[in-house]
Amino acid sequence: MSRTAVELSKGAGAVPPKRRFAADARGATSIEYALISGLVFLAIVGSLRLYASKVSTVYQTIGNAVSQN
Repeated sequence: MSRTAVELSKGAGAVPPKRRFAADARGATSIEYALISGLVFLAIVGSLRLYASKVSTVYQTIGNAVSQN
């Protein structure tokens, strides 16, 4: 490390870690895509649960009609 880098890392003009972390935008797009895909996943799971219960009722009605004949 050069002398200037050592001096900066020791305090003279160094940016605090919290501020560096808050200003760092790397990976923001991937996090946004992960959040969007998570919401899409939850919507799909929720709709499949609703759909599955209705389909189950339809198949049960068909099964009852077939067994009575």
